[in-house]
Amino acid sequence: MSVTKLNDIINPQVMGDMIEAKTVALCKLTPYAKVDTTLQGTAGDTKTVPSWNYVGDAEDFDPEQGNEMQTAKLTASSTTFTIKCAGKSISIYQTAINSGLGNPIGQAETQLSKSIAGKVDNDVLDAAYTGTNIYTASTLAAVSYDGIVDANAKFEDEEDGIEKVMFINPAQEATLLKDDDFLSADKFTSGVAVNGAIGKIAGCWIKKSKKVKLIQYEKAEDGTITIVAENGTESSTAKKLSTVQPYCQAKIGVGDKVNSIAAASQYYLCPIIKLQPDNPETEYTEDELPALTIFLKKDTQVDHEWFPKAQRHDITAAKYYGVALTNDAKIVLAKFKTVSYTHLRAHETVLDL
Repeated sequence: MSVTKLNDIINPQVMGDMIEAKTVALCKLTPYAKVDTTLQGTAGDTKTVPSWNYVGDAEDFDPEQGNEMQTAKLTASSTTFTIKCAGKSISIYQTAINSGLGNPIGQAETQLSKSIAGKVDNDVLDAAYTGTNIYTASTLAAVSYDGIVDANAKFEDEEDGIEKVMFINPAQEATLLKDDDFLSADKFTSGVAVNGAIGKIAGCWIKKSKKVKLIQYEKAEDGTITIVAENGTESSTAKKLSTVQPYCQAKIGVGDKVNSIAAASQYYLCPIIKLQPDNPETEYTEDELPALTIFLKKDTQVDHEWFPKAQRHDITAAKYYGVALTNDAKIVLAKFKTVSYTHLRAHETVLDL
């Protein structure tokens, strides 16, 4: 006689594998970060990444002059990253499982996958936004072929054809689709386009993400708005951190001051990530680190607790990792002005019927 046990209803190991697979599939930005697993199975929760400074090009030298070559000092800098835990827990009452209405276990699996994926993506984007290579046009304009070309120039590539991906906010899509130089993904042979890209323009594959920031505030010493604690009261001169941070490029804290940007000058901050090395022989070495790195300590683990007195299942998913910007030269943050959906190109006219 076959008897169904609690472990048959919810199998943490099986659910953990499924959640990890779904998390990878749901992530928008994470696929463009290299995953470093050297911390798995080892002691410690920190990672130090060295970055050697270039000694400069070689110089002419004539040994017959009897002089010696001038020596250069080899220098390096390093950054240390700490592993953290991202987790989420969901409760399911046994009555929900007994009722057979829908699939609460399957829904928990899906929701936990979205939760972990969203958190990892947020951390990858936060790391990208620490980049210092920022493109700002002399006159702030909407996203366009010309603007992306100018932003790409910030990479100072020595080789042509290096793959890049640019993330835009969905609100920018209509503007790009109207650009004569935009090539939609269906114009390319199957398998050529970057997964999930809507198309390509100015050498960049374009992907959409609602996580791309609309900048409405700028940090300033003499700002007119003060950041207050979450339990504080908001006013025209005081805003909570949770209200401002999603719309501010710089990291801010309670007590900091910001200025509100006029609506006509607000902009989207679009990350452009270089996907390929300048030299394939140096890829992922100390000479040429990837733009972003996820230091993975432990993949998604799922635990199940059963509370018989409450007739409740608690399912918890946790992932241990850290995300860092490991090559500032491989990311450009491009500022593009916000536009309405009624934005028209220069050669378009409105018929007054």
